Amino acid sequence: MAQNEMNVHLPNEMISILKKSGNGKNLDDKVRLSLAIAMFVEKTVTLERAAELAGNSLANFIDILRAKGIPWMEYTNEHLADDDLAMQKYLDSTKKSE
Repeated sequence: MAQNEMNVHLPNEMISILKKSGNGKNLDDKVRLSLAIAMFVEKTVTLERAAELAGNSLANFIDILRAKGIPWMEYTNEHLADDDLAMQKYLDSTKKSE
């Protein structure tokens, strides 16, 4: 995949903060990671795609999200309803076998 290069101007204060962040070998890596995390949090990209954009393995990207306190696995109301239904079926089946 060919990469397009673009110059982006960041305020000095932002560059200083990025340089202090623990993840990434250089400023470009740190910016890529920050943007990938933002895109994931905004649900613009999937977890897997965000990891790719950041240049990290999926496992490493998840570790970074965990370290930053960012939830990486979404548990929706639909998941909760499915679990509730499964639990009710289980409880019903145990009552029948008594």
